Amino acid sequence: MLQSIWRFISKNFSRIIILVILIYIMMLFYIYNSKLYTLRSERKNIPYLSHKDMKYILQWTRRFSAPFDFMGEGNTAFVRNKCKFTNCFVTDNSWHFLNLSDFDAIAFNGRDVIHLWPFQMPQDRTPKQKYIFGAMESPDNFPACDENLDGFFNWTWTYKLDSDFRWGYITIYDLNGNVVGPAIDMKWKKDMEPISEDFKVKLSSKSKAAAWFVSHCSTKSRREFFVKEVQEELKSYGWTVDVFGSCGQFQCPRSNKNLCFEMIENDYYFYFSLENSLSEDYVTEKLLTALQYSAIPVVYGAANYSRFLPPGSYLDGRQLGPKELARQMSEIIGNQSMYHDYFRWRNHYVYRETSDNDDICKLCEMMNDDSKVSEISVWKDFRKWWNGARYDYNCKN
Repeated sequence: MLQSIWRFISKNFSRIIILVILIYIMMLFYIYNSKLYTLRSERKNIPYLSHKDMKYILQWTRRFSAPFDFMGEGNTAFVRNKCKFTNCFVTDNSWHFLNLSDFDAIAFNGRDVIHLWPFQMPQDRTPKQKYIFGAMESPDNFPACDENLDGFFNWTWTYKLDSDFRWGYITIYDLNGNVVGPAIDMKWKKDMEPISEDFKVKLSSKSKAAAWFVSHCSTKSRREFFVKEVQEELKSYGWTVDVFGSCGQFQCPRSNKNLCFEMIENDYYFYFSLENSLSEDYVTEKLLTALQYSAIPVVYGAANYSRFLPPGSYLDGRQLGPKELARQMSEIIGNQSMYHDYFRWRNHYVYRETSDNDDICKLCEMMNDDSKVSEISVWKDFRKWWNGARYDYNCKN
């Protein structure tokens, strides 16, 4: 008998091992799901985890990446930032409730959701939930090409001006402190007052054409090649673009930023505010360096800059091209009255970097807007909206 059993085992050893492994895996799966169910049930019964006045937001993707890292845990970010509404509870723990459908919203970070397969997405969804796409980076660097993303999101929370609510880089105020832009249909004051005599004196110390602070030397926008062409064109006028950082021959230590900014303010007529990618409305804090330190910005991007800057306050390098840009720069430097006019906007507007606090507050404000929450909204053509004119370039090449 024992010999028969031994012969059977010897003959079917590999099959028996596989069977044992399968049984073991099934047991582990059963134990895991039993513990998961128990844990979720216990967590749901903890009073502070479920309150009828709270709006529960689940971070489906990693929390330690902008803009999710600004959201904090629980409602701490909304309390700390003194938001109008503080009854939003943020967690990255999908076990917080027994069912995913119990969350009021599920947020997806644009940097990560574009890499997920359909089976990695939530499988339990209700019509009342809002799926939110949140992103600060441009689609040139993080394109969304998966067709499953069309019709997937209810709300968008990005730098694009037609997002459901905006996560921006720059905010424009009037002199009374009211937010006036940027906006798709931006309305600028037509007759702006001349600058003061004191400010003219301040501008009179300038002696160098343009500066550019840069650390990324190879970009999707190919701005580095644009600057080289401008350099060549400026030579005939006796001017240069001084490139600071790892991509140029000039240095200004990051440890002493104030010194670098003072140098722009005192020495340079222009500052190159060039974006690293070409995406609609993608205008970052690079623009503020020029505006806040008394230099005319030379911009380079795919944005409609009339949404961000008053007419006659900047030069658009991408529209003008290197040759015409160099000519206009030289002309403006040689005409102080013309140069002064580029700063008239300062009598009417103030530019600041958008506060993370304000953008975080917008999230909870949306969750408390009953008309927005009850409204049926879906981004059916999400991929085309997010990628914009670069859809074919980003997704079909």
